[in-house]
Amino acid sequence: MKHIDNCINEFDSSALDEVTALNKIIKTIKSIKEKEDIPIKDAYNRVLAENIKAKISIPNFNNSAMDGYAVNIKNLIKNNYVLKERSVSLAGKPFYGILKNGETVRVMTGAVIPDNADAIVMKEMVNVKNKKITFNKNIKKNQNIRFVGEDIKKNKIVFHKNSQLTYSKVAILASLGIKKVKVLKKPIISFFSTGDELISIDKKLKKGQIYDSNRYLLRGLLEKFPVIIKDAGVVADNEKKIINKFRKLSKESNLIITTGGVSVGDADYIRDALLKIGSINFWKISIKPGRPLAFGTIGSSYFFGLPGNPVSTSVTFDLFVRPAIYKILSLEKRKDITIKATLVGALRKKRGRVEYKRGILFKKEDKYYVKASGLQGSNILSSLAIANCYIKLGMDIENIKESEIVTTIPFEVSHE
Repeated sequence: MKHIDNCINEFDSSALDEVTALNKIIKTIKSIKEKEDIPIKDAYNRVLAENIKAKISIPNFNNSAMDGYAVNIKNLIKNNYVLKERSVSLAGKPFYGILKNGETVRVMTGAVIPDNADAIVMKEMVNVKNKKITFNKNIKKNQNIRFVGEDIKKNKIVFHKNSQLTYSKVAILASLGIKKVKVLKKPIISFFSTGDELISIDKKLKKGQIYDSNRYLLRGLLEKFPVIIKDAGVVADNEKKIINKFRKLSKESNLIITTGGVSVGDADYIRDALLKIGSINFWKISIKPGRPLAFGTIGSSYFFGLPGNPVSTSVTFDLFVRPAIYKILSLEKRKDITIKATLVGALRKKRGRVEYKRGILFKKEDKYYVKASGLQGSNILSSLAIANCYIKLGMDIENIKESEIVTTIPFEVSHE
C-alpha cells in the first residue's frame, strides 16, 4: 500500500534547525539545586545530590564461589590428592581456623573460607568416602574464590553526584549498608491541553468534538522521569483563561507544557498569551512533524508549547522536552542509538527540514530492514502505536527509494 502524506508544510526560512533550537533550550535552562534525604526504598530513578563512597568492601570477606572443598595447594601432592574433611563452613555460619596438612573444609557458596585456603575444588570433582576426600585434577591457585573488595573496594566512590539510581544501583546501596541518600528534589512539571473541540473521555462526543488523548500521551512520557506530574486539564481557546492558567501554574511549576494552540490560526492563543506574561525564545522548528513549537519562560518556570497533533507532540517531546528535563535534573543527555537499515518500500519527502517517520525495524538474515508503520500524517496515532522506531531523514534528503539505506532510532532507546 502506498502511504500518502496529506499534511503539506512548506519550507519556512524563519524556522530554526533542530540543533540550534536544542542548543538554545539547553543554554537557557538551569538545573535544580534543592536536595532532600530519602530512604533507599524510595530512591529508584532519583538523582544523587552527592557522591556515594563505600564504607565497606564488597565482598567483605574471602568466600567460595560454589559448593566444594577448600584446600591449601602447598599441602597437596600433585595428582594424588587425599584429604580429610575437618569441618563445614556454611553461608552465615563460618568455620574459624586454618587448614593443616592433609585437611580440607567443606564450603557452601558464599561461605567464609579458611584464612590459608587458596583454592576451592568443586564438589562434582571429588569422591567422598568416610570423610576422606579424593580427587585427581590439577588445581589452580585462587580458583573459585571471591576475594575481599573484588566487586567494590572500601573508600571507593561508587556513584558520583548527578547519577540516576537504577534498581541495580539501589541494590548496591543496600549491599553497602546505606539506609538513606541525598537526592535532588523532584521538579514539578505541569501540563494542559487547549482547544474548544477537546472533551474528557467520560463525556459523550458531539459532532466536531474529539477526546483529549494528548494529556494521557504526555503523562506516559513523563512517567519515565523522577518528576512530580500535575495534569491541569483542558483550557478553552480563550486568551484570558490561558493567561490565568499560566499565572497559576508558573507559581508552582518548574516546567509547563501545553499541547495545541501554538500555530498561527485565528483560535491559537498560546503564543499571544505567552508574550503578555512571559517571553518566547523561539516558536518554529524546521522539522516534520512538529514545526509549530514554542519555547520560553513564564516567571521562573520554563515553557514548552507543543503542537496539538499527537504524533507531533510525541516527536517534539522526544527531541526537545526530554533533553530539557535531563538538564533540569543535571543528567547527561543520553545519546540515541542509531541503526542503519535498508528501506522496504519508498518514502516521500521534500528538502528543507528534517523529518521523523514512524517505522517498523526488523532483522532478517543478519541485516536490518525498516518500513513505514502506516500513514504518516501527524494526526495518525495508530501508526505510532505499532512503530518501534523513527526513520530520520536529513534536511537535504528528498524522496527515498526502496532498498536505500536510512537512519533509524529505536524507541527502546529513544522513549525509555
